[in-house]
Amino acid sequence: MIKNKLLLLGLLLSLSINLFFVGGIAYRVSSFQEQLTGRPLPPNVGWIVRDLDEARRSELEPQLRSSFEEISPIRREMMNAQRQVNELMSAQPFDADALSEAFTTLRDANIRYQALAHEQTSEILGQLSEEERLAALEFVQRRGPRDGRDGFRGRSGGPGFRGPRGPDGQRPPPLPTQDANQ
Repeated sequence: MIKNKLLLLGLLLSLSINLFFVGGIAYRVSSFQEQLTGRPLPPNVGWIVRDLDEARRSELEPQLRSSFEEISPIRREMMNAQRQVNELMSAQPFDADALSEAFTTLRDANIRYQALAHEQTSEILGQLSEEERLAALEFVQRRGPRDGRDGFRGRSGGPGFRGPRGPDGQRPPPLPTQDANQ
């Protein structure tokens, strides 16, 4: 009787461990598939106000919302074009002409997206004070993960490392660009 209970308990434990690992593997596979099809695009103009105080962000929110609504269809079109390119790259039989046409569609959508994003960026930057524009510039110049974690590119010695913050909590001034030296 005890032997049967121990055997049953062992089987249940084994089943639960197997289900745990199978579930984990299934999750990783589905996450990996999402990463392949839903490659992240650069954010729209929201990055400009990310480091501003809450009151200023709220003040600019209507324009940000309008910008998002205006650019969303082009962004969706670009993502769909990227999916089409991905599918054609692995299609059997391979159709080079269809892939070339899909790349053209993707490039056209990307150019429209960039043009509108640049226009929106200029409009919002025009509404910011010099200090707020410098905060946006600091965001662009930061390297590594944008959420503040220390990633490869942000570590000491990695590409893009700009040095530690000084005693006053500020980063050193940006390095002069080539244009500034001419």
